[in-house]
Amino acid sequence: MSDHHPSLEPETTPAEKPDRLQKIKAAKDAARDNRAGNERGLYLLFTGLGKGKTSSAMNLVYRHLAHDLPVAVVQFVKNNEAFPDGDRLLLTRLQNLGFPVQMHTMGGGFTWETQDPDRDRAMAAAAWEQALIYIQDPQISLVVLDELHIALKHQQLALEPVQAGIQNRPPHCHVASTGRYAPQGLIEMADLVTEMNRIKHPIAQGIPAQQGIEF
Repeated sequence: MSDHHPSLEPETTPAEKPDRLQKIKAAKDAARDNRAGNERGLYLLFTGLGKGKTSSAMNLVYRHLAHDLPVAVVQFVKNNEAFPDGDRLLLTRLQNLGFPVQMHTMGGGFTWETQDPDRDRAMAAAAWEQALIYIQDPQISLVVLDELHIALKHQQLALEPVQAGIQNRPPHCHVASTGRYAPQGLIEMADLVTEMNRIKHPIAQGIPAQQGIEF
């Protein structure tokens, strides 16, 4: 019987490793070169029950501003007076410093707080009208539709006009939407879809929302 055991043999010898790494680098470089020139405006969608949806979209905002690219943020559902949203405060300060960012918080609050469906629908319609102006603006590089999915979930907006508005954006324009319960129609048309899964959350331990973490 042979003592030969393939699993005990090294996959590559030390002399082979540099050559293998060079081949991997060459393949990665070729793939990157093949993608060059294919840049276009993307639709990015962040949904799920876990934390991080708005945070992910806002990070795109900060990246754009770091490159002096104009950005607009329209917040659905969220209310200016509900809590001191850190993103809203920071973007307002950046706007006052001359950064190319527009910020609109145009919701009436969550439905169990407002208890006025007609007012909520009117505010959502006004927010979408403002968002559409920015989406169609050839000067805007990124439009964030924060909590759009919640407005759709509660039927404050119709899905079809939203789909059409996002689909017909200028070729250069990126759009990002956030919120739980993203409708399948938006998921299917998005270029990137990330679902945040809630594995653990401090609220289950009785810990309230805190400055710098939730807002």
